[in-house]
Amino acid sequence: MKKLYFYLFPVASVLFLASCEDPDSSPRSLLNLILVDSPAKWDSVFVEIEGVDIEVLAEGRETQSQTFFLEYKSGDKRIKVSDLVGSTALLLGRSELPIGQIISAKIILGDNHSMFFNEKKYVLALSDPTRNEISLETSIDIEQGISYDILLDLDLEKSIVQVSESPLTYELDPTFTLISGIGTVDISGTLKPTTLYPAIYLSNGEDTISTHTDATGKYYFRVQAGSYNILFDPKDELYLDTAYASKLVVSEDSVLAPITFKKKP
Repeated sequence: MKKLYFYLFPVASVLFLASCEDPDSSPRSLLNLILVDSPAKWDSVFVEIEGVDIEVLAEGRETQSQTFFLEYKSGDKRIKVSDLVGSTALLLGRSELPIGQIISAKIILGDNHSMFFNEKKYVLALSDPTRNEISLETSIDIEQGISYDILLDLDLEKSIVQVSESPLTYELDPTFTLISGIGTVDISGTLKPTTLYPAIYLSNGEDTISTHTDATGKYYFRVQAGSYNILFDPKDELYLDTAYASKLVVSEDSVLAPITFKKKP
């Protein structure tokens, strides 16, 4: 949804917790790190993610934080993020945390990124090789016996940057955004024809996020309840852009009417 975004959506549910790894008997909560993607026009994209450092101010330790590394425990840490569309997601890591407040997340990338476009492979070097660790500030209170989900959302369209035309080369520009997800709602719909690779832009007047459709033409946002303008860009010069007829006001999950792009006269 806008560049390479990591959306933090704490979703609380009551959970029985028992720690097998930490003899500390202090109250704990559970954090699930979930990766999703906003699909783009490329055939497939692989991003290497080592894990995420979560920094917590434990209750009673207002001046001293603790860091918990949520490792992506896979032999091959290259994730085919282009497959994580719609409701498909990947559990990147899970850890028990002391109760208190999450104050930052540091995403740690590897250096083995690539994509396939028109059946040709392109290596994706980081635009800035020194930015393989990116810290994001946040403020999420965590309580005892509750499970919290952190949803990491990648927008490949804004994250993959064309560097040159001859030869054709691309780079990965990992720009991150962090959003609290308490009170979020789902906005979804479908676009036709499904042969296009359209972009959908959602704006609240201050920030704009974006997503794409999957192979069936479906798109999906998870955002705070509120008022939005929505624009559908076909990404094809033969078709007209389409804007939603009126401001979209959402207070609960909403499925919008299907839209078919019209060709230019």
